[in-house]
Parts: sequence; C-alpha cells; structure tokens
Amino acid sequence: MKEIEISKFTPDYTHDVIDLVLHFQNDGTRPHVSVKDQPDLLSIEESYINAGGYFWIARERESGKLVGSIGLKPYTSEIAVLKKFFVREPYQGAPYHLGQRLYNELIDFARKRNFRTILLDTPRNTTRAHKFYERAGFKLVTEEELPVKYSHPYVDCDFFLLEIITVR
Repeated sequence: MKEIEISKFTPDYTHDVIDLVLHFQNDGTRPHVSVKDQPDLLSIEESYINAGGYFWIARERESGKLVGSIGLKPYTSEIAVLKKFFVREPYQGAPYHLGQRLYNELIDFARKRNFRTILLDTPRNTTRAHKFYERAGFKLVTEEELPVKYSHPYVDCDFFLLEIITVR
C-alpha cells in the first residue's frame, strides 16, 4: 500500500490540481467546464488560504503524484464553501479512505476557525458524492435557501448545507 501524505497546497501543484479537477468534472457525464469557469483554480493561495480558508492536497509520498484535493473557501466570518473535493479512483474507499481523511482535515479546520456553516454544490448525477455528504450530516437545500450566493461551474446541481459545532 502506498503512503499518502496530506498537506497544504503549494503553487508548484497548481497544474496538478487543475488536471485532477478537470479529470473529474469532464468525465463525459455532464456539460464540459474549463478553468475559465472556475478562476479560483489559478489563484488557490489568494482565493482560499490568504482569504482565511485553506486548500489541502493529497500526494503519494514516494512519487509526489497528486491523488486528491479539497478546499474551504470563506464567504463570511461564519460561512464557507467546500470546493474542489476530488480523490483519484484507486484511493477512494478502503484501504486508503482518502476522501474521509481530507474531509476530516477540512472539518477540523472549520471548527477551529469558528465557521458555523459549510455549503457545497455538486452535479445532480453524482449520487456517490451525495451519499457521502448526507452521511456527513449535510442537508440538501435549494439554491434560494443558501445564506450566501457564490459561483459554481454547473447549472444543473444540488446544494448542501452543514451547520457545524465550533470549538471555543
């Protein structure tokens, strides 16, 4: 089993993150999206980390190959959006449970930073992702029910909301 390391995004992984994200987003099951549709991919440090959120990458320790990502983008001092959550297929589920590990990092960070609400959007046809979010306590909501409006690459998507308990 390969050892996987989760760490803070660094700019030298920008193109790897873009490749990972577009690999999943343009899998042929929904309309094509590009980097132009999501400019935050070209400014991860500014859009996430410098803004008060965070962006994690998961890499094979030995090769350095990027195998997963997740970001938390703040919109207010209490509301953030989970974005760019992708894990390459061989690392989903057992024995790596990389998606759960990345998600745990995000939730721990959100609690420590006193975010109270986490939002996300995901294409309607991603039922596996929907199940993951529902197990994690997210509730399906309409776009009109979101406490903030934010950009998302797909028109045909579902929105989820999680109220979290923060650590004081």
